[in-house]
Amino acid sequence: MEKQTITIYDVAREANVSMATVSRVVNGNPNVKPATRKKVLEVIERLDYRPNAVARGLASKKTTTVGVIIPDVTNMFFSSLARGIDDVATMYKYNIILANSDENNQKEVTVLNTLLAKQVDG
Repeated sequence: MEKQTITIYDVAREANVSMATVSRVVNGNPNVKPATRKKVLEVIERLDYRPNAVARGLASKKTTTVGVIIPDVTNMFFSSLARGIDDVATMYKYNIILANSDENNQKEVTVLNTLLAKQVDG
């Protein structure tokens, strides 16, 4: 049996608050009373709510994802470079999609078009 997806609406209904209040709590907005924040966080924990990254991306017009295309993952220079990019991305709470072009221009163009279709931020 498939697990039902818990939405921000479910959390709001269960905590007896508005969806805007749940959103403020999830996004760390300080303009929420401590008692309300505690109640919402308890409901989030109990329902195992996970914010929808796609919905968040639509609202903010950001995917918090960066595409990285390297010519050869087996080359230590490029693998070290990818590691550095990943470390910085993690610091800023971004994800990376890493692709290997195998030093093939056509494959690089194909991967680039795929990344653009996924609307990566960079």
